[in-house]
This record gives sequence, structure tokens and C-alpha cells, in this order.
Amino acid sequence: MTAIRRPRRLARIFTGAALAVGALLGAAAAPAAAADPNPEAAVTYQEVGDSVGVRVGLTQDGSFLGQVEFDPAAQQLRVLDTKNDDDTFYVHVSSTQGGAEHNLGTYSASGSEAPVDSVVKNLDLPKGTPLDIEVYDDAALTDYIGGARGTGSAIA
Repeated sequence: MTAIRRPRRLARIFTGAALAVGALLGAAAAPAAAADPNPEAAVTYQEVGDSVGVRVGLTQDGSFLGQVEFDPAAQQLRVLDTKNDDDTFYVHVSSTQGGAEHNLGTYSASGSEAPVDSVVKNLDLPKGTPLDIEVYDDAALTDYIGGARGTGSAIA
């Protein structure tokens, strides 16, 4: 009876060890999220004549992380990262003109010891152009946080 139990016990030990090693390797290979869970995005709009400005404020656990603003009067996109935590967010901007979508770039404000990192992008868009602003938690633009797009987009 003991001879039969020993191989079963060894098989269980080896199976458990293999599962533990597999779990550790799987966890090590998985990419780390920039912020887990994602920050919350609060979107506010401001009408400026026939244009619409947008501000996307990012908070996490009551702490202000930064914001993205589009000022239609100045035709400027501003990205502000206010938390010096070796982490950032990524802002993808596109516009629709003549029925075609145009990629205007991806921006982030990161990498310094300053209390506030910022990037300002001057845009030259025809009046009335819809501007989609999408905020992501990763450089690959796969972890969407929030933004203003589609019928809720900014308008130059």
C-alpha cells in the first residue's frame, strides 16, 4: 500500500511545483500596467464662439494626476502631468476633415524631476474641425482611460 502512495504523492508534488513555476513565469512575462486600476477621467467642455474646448482631468484615489486641455481659441493642446511618480499617460489626437481621419500624433509629458511636466502642441486646424482626444495608460495605446471623441469631441 505504501509503494502505491509514494508515486502518487511524488506526482502531486511535481505537479504542484510545475504549476507554481508556470504561474511565476507567467506573472513575470506579463507587462505591468502604468496605473492599476486606471485613473478616473473627468471631461468638461467650454464653448468658445462656434468652437468647443475640452479639459480631461485625471485623478486616482483622490489625487490629481494631470490633465489634457484643448484651447480652440489658441489652437493648442496642453498635456500636464502633475504627479512626479515615474509614470505618465499618453494622449492620442486625431481630427476628421472631409470625411477622412487624420492622425495628429501621440503626446505625453514625462521624465523630469519638475513638479509639473508639460507639453504644448500648436495645432493648425480649419475652423469647425472635430478633434478627438483619447487618453491611454500605456504607450501602445491599448489601455484606454477616457477622453473626448465622436459626438463628444472638441471642435476647433
